[in-house]
Amino acid sequence: MSSFKKYKCLTISEKKNVIESVEEGERKVDVAKAFEIPLSSLSTILKNKEKLYSASSSRVRKHVGKGKFPRLEQCLVSWMRQCRGQNIPMGGSLLKKKAKTFAKELGIEFSASEGWLTNFKKWNG
Repeated sequence: MSSFKKYKCLTISEKKNVIESVEEGERKVDVAKAFEIPLSSLSTILKNKEKLYSASSSRVRKHVGKGKFPRLEQCLVSWMRQCRGQNIPMGGSLLKKKAKTFAKELGIEFSASEGWLTNFKKWNG
């Protein structure tokens, strides 16, 4: 039996609920179990609660725009999701190769540079 746990990504509203639960007096251990997150993640959420509230109250988006080739990147993201669904590992060189293939099919003049790859990863998680 492995001790591997899947990561759970909480939304901003879920993180606010976590903070409210702790502030209402619930034990941290119980809150962590209820939201299925490790205690370390709970501590991080509590530590960053000021950032969380200030970011969610401002109407400014956290990440800036997309790249110059939105259609290409949309195709690449769809392809990545299919690969993830089939547990196919992918690295930077494979992403760049596939991006060039899609660019050729879409008739886009494009060179998949390291800078583009870094930004693509940043924009698409």
